[in-house]
Amino acid sequence: MTATAERARNRLVHELTGHGWLTEAWRTAFAAVPRHLFLTRFFRQTPDRSRYEAVDVNDLGALELIYSDRVLPTQLDGDDARWDESRHHGPLAGVPTCSSTQPALMAVMLDALDVADGHRVLEVGTGTGYNAALLAHRLGSPLVTTVDIDAGLVRRARQSLTSVGYAPTVAATDGEAGYPGNAPYDRIIAACSVPQVPTGWLAQSRPGGVILTSLHREIGGGLLLRLTVDETGTASGHLLDDYGSFMPLRSCPTVRTSALVRAASQATGDRHKTHLPGPLADDGEAWTALVALLLPDVARLDLGRPEGPVQWLVHPDGSWAYHDISTQTVEQGGPRRLWTEVEDLYSRWTAHGKPSRSHIGVTITPAGQQVWLNDPTEIIG
Repeated sequence: MTATAERARNRLVHELTGHGWLTEAWRTAFAAVPRHLFLTRFFRQTPDRSRYEAVDVNDLGALELIYSDRVLPTQLDGDDARWDESRHHGPLAGVPTCSSTQPALMAVMLDALDVADGHRVLEVGTGTGYNAALLAHRLGSPLVTTVDIDAGLVRRARQSLTSVGYAPTVAATDGEAGYPGNAPYDRIIAACSVPQVPTGWLAQSRPGGVILTSLHREIGGGLLLRLTVDETGTASGHLLDDYGSFMPLRSCPTVRTSALVRAASQATGDRHKTHLPGPLADDGEAWTALVALLLPDVARLDLGRPEGPVQWLVHPDGSWAYHDISTQTVEQGGPRRLWTEVEDLYSRWTAHGKPSRSHIGVTITPAGQQVWLNDPTEIIG
């Protein structure tokens, strides 16, 4: 398998490099670290995407999957036994709770992290340990710390790291608290999403340190945020142009979208025609990213109907909006007018010259968070 795996790995490196996702600074690490040794078992979706099938690294076609540019779930429903269940009884339904990140996204984020020799790095969300291995190859194991709340995942990741000769600090702990034992860090990178940047990460960063994380939003958005921390503990930065989505931190609260939609569907509200160019979507558009950033507790549900698609926005306070995409008609009710808020943000983004995602910025201070467009003085929320 070694020669076959090496050829597959080289093909992936060539593909990532050709698309411009993998820079020279990380090419050596991706070429050296064997992803298949961190993905000895995983899941693939059935063709209709309704269930998950267990795959072993020795299965026919497994290496092709492992060294393709795709996300590969490694755990369902927080239960490692589900892989064995699928292995013995066939594909099953479930919710992925751990995965190996798409290699292109890993390459983009590692490049944006901008590490240098001697930098001490904290990774939140160990998962399989593959990303920690890339960091350890680049910086050396003593400078890398990786944490995950799932003790079983941590145990297997540590074994995999050891098997390929890496020995970073690997700890089972809630990543929201960081890892004070090896602080301060020059870089913090999260392979999970958080509703807001934890204060512990700010406190454990050196002045000039960088935090790179994905912000969790039920509405979507794919928000990758890069912050630089100053000597006062204030952090400021901007979204990356690239879209990136991760599983939320397990302690992250979630919105009961379906239940809220069911309740809202029994209500009536105000109607109007919307002037927006289309529905909210996870399409990488800058204005949808701005909406996701500034409406953190709003959830979205898209539904297909024979007469045309519709989109719901809901909030735990009972606010709701129903967008008939075909007719561009919106009905909304509850304490807030959610779609009107979306329209207002679109208008303000347009008035600022429709800046790209990388011109949408965030500043975090002890007093709270500010969102700005183009320049930190142009505060929008």
